[in-house]
Amino acid sequence: MIDLVKKHPLASLLSLVLHLILIGFFIFSTSFNEPGSSIVPPVPIVKATVIDDSKIKAEAEKLKNQALEKKQQEKKRLDDLKNKRLAEENKLAELKKEQALEQQKLEQHKAEQAASAAKLKKQQAIDEKKKADATKQLLIAKEKAAKEKAIKEKAAEENRAKAQAIKEKAAKEKLAKEKAAKEKAAKALAAKEQAARERALNQLAEQEEQEMRAQEAVASYSGLIRQKVERNWLQPPGDITGLSCTVRVRLIPGGDVIDVQVIKSSGNTYFDRSVELATRKASPLPLPNDPAMFNYFRTLDFYFRPGG
Repeated sequence: MIDLVKKHPLASLLSLVLHLILIGFFIFSTSFNEPGSSIVPPVPIVKATVIDDSKIKAEAEKLKNQALEKKQQEKKRLDDLKNKRLAEENKLAELKKEQALEQQKLEQHKAEQAASAAKLKKQQAIDEKKKADATKQLLIAKEKAAKEKAIKEKAAEENRAKAQAIKEKAAKEKLAKEKAAKEKAAKALAAKEQAARERALNQLAEQEEQEMRAQEAVASYSGLIRQKVERNWLQPPGDITGLSCTVRVRLIPGGDVIDVQVIKSSGNTYFDRSVELATRKASPLPLPNDPAMFNYFRTLDFYFRPGG
């Protein structure tokens, strides 16, 4: 019982106060009743006591949780302070370590500079001696080279004179050969151009002659084609007086019709259609026997008008 009171002092105090109030209520109620009568406590009072106990326990649990939370927050705050202090100490130690390392590097750099300066001074002395020796050797070499150069220049001048004479002679011979070759090439080119002109004129004459024969053939066979189409033509219903159209026919060797198209309509759909059908029905159309003429009949336009 004592342990329970120590653990929950506030709840125990509230419970004690409620019990004292109940005892006083019972005593007060008894003094106003008749002697010998007994009063049974109403059930709602017992229920109220149970509800109050649960509230007391809940309040005690709430206070306990608040105290625990406060304790945990305090512990966290102390841990954070400790970690922060440790981090600061580590940072300070690292900084001291870096400073010591920098000082060591600085001292090492100074020592290296001193050694490098001594080495440079020694090397400069060696280089100066080498330079003096080299200057002396250079003067000797220059004198020797100047003598050798004079001898070589004299020999070279003599060789140049000889070479120039040979070169001039070769150039004259080359010019003579080039002139002869150019004259020969010019004559050959002139002959070639003349032959080309003659061939072109011959081809042009042949082409003109072929064009004339082709035009005559087209004019001659267009009439034959129109006549054959008209023989296969069936007059459509209605008045066709004065109607005519121009037809374009595509042919293959042998005169077979592969396509028919009215390129200038008569204005009458039935008339145009009857001419197309008659042209297809008239296939193969009459063509010249000369195969070379077929290119002029591959696509052929002819005028169609019934009766001519």
